[in-house]
Amino acid sequence: MKAVALRLRPLVPLLLAAAPAFAAEQVRIAVAVDRPSLEVAGAGLGARPLADGAALRPLPAGRALLELRDGGLHLDGEPLDAAGVLLSADGPLRLEGKPVEGALEIRRGAAGLDAVLALPMEDYVAAVVEGEMPLSFPPEALKAQAVAARSFALAKKLEALAEGRSWHLGATVLHQVLGAGEDRRAREAARATAGEVLVRGHEPLAAYFHSVCGGRTERGADALGRDDPHLAPVRCGRCESAPRRRWTARVPAAELGRAAGLSRPVTSVRVVARSPTGRAARLSLAAGREAAVIAAADLRQRLGWERLPSLWFEASLSRGAVVFRGRGAGHGAGMCQWGAAGHARQGRAHAWILRHYYPGADVVRMY
Repeated sequence: MKAVALRLRPLVPLLLAAAPAFAAEQVRIAVAVDRPSLEVAGAGLGARPLADGAALRPLPAGRALLELRDGGLHLDGEPLDAAGVLLSADGPLRLEGKPVEGALEIRRGAAGLDAVLALPMEDYVAAVVEGEMPLSFPPEALKAQAVAARSFALAKKLEALAEGRSWHLGATVLHQVLGAGEDRRAREAARATAGEVLVRGHEPLAAYFHSVCGGRTERGADALGRDDPHLAPVRCGRCESAPRRRWTARVPAAELGRAAGLSRPVTSVRVVARSPTGRAARLSLAAGREAAVIAAADLRQRLGWERLPSLWFEASLSRGAVVFRGRGAGHGAGMCQWGAAGHARQGRAHAWILRHYYPGADVVRMY
């Protein structure tokens, strides 16, 4: 199949109306949400209320405690007549003891304090490439990851603007995991694809991805509850060398019973419903006279996503434990990262890889 050519398209007005060049495009990352209080520290720490053009006020102690009291924001015990505060330092900040790069906004959120980090889009993309994909993968696979990360961020940015939320994405596995973004290979993947976005029409697509599909990707509706056309299942055929292409997990029968809400160890387990691709949808478990039917996705979450790498498994009892034998790692929808690497090693360009894993999508340069 021929690689997709890049074509210029108009900017998405809601995203870029105030951005004369791509350097101005930013993404806002929530690094903490709905906290009763937050502590920030850093050398040369300074603060100023948001929407206030005044200079930063030095905080000589090099730390700041932000709290919500009586419905208002307080900085080191003093009330602030503002919706939030901007904090900056001479070097990296530490939020609750963890380092963050750049200036940090602390705002009143829906149910507490939100800490929001604003990053230039291409710095963010490089950080996602570093955090989400092995940097030993071929350059075209890293480029595909960069475009997927940028597309996901822009799609989430549109959602946030529509909902009136002050941040666009989180920084966990539920959104996109961030690395430092300093590795040369990650930065080159972001630079080489700067402004490239997966679209249908003119709208950026939420380009979900996962580690290993195990041979075939999953439908978005079954994996994520998103019945998006670009998340249709496709044959992969290039992730055979992945470490978790096949896996086995043993869970003690008593632990599995507790996870399913049963009072005793499991005495039988059976997959009673599967998705069209063969992944488990519901399981029936019994412990003597007790029985429960549980969604496979709920069970995976309760046991831990790493403990049960995917939902493509068989389950059986063996010597006081339930043995899961499965394939793949992750939710299975969208791009298979190990498959992308396999296609890249076969000489496929990043645009071809993206079109393969996101049917009906196109790659365009939006800014």
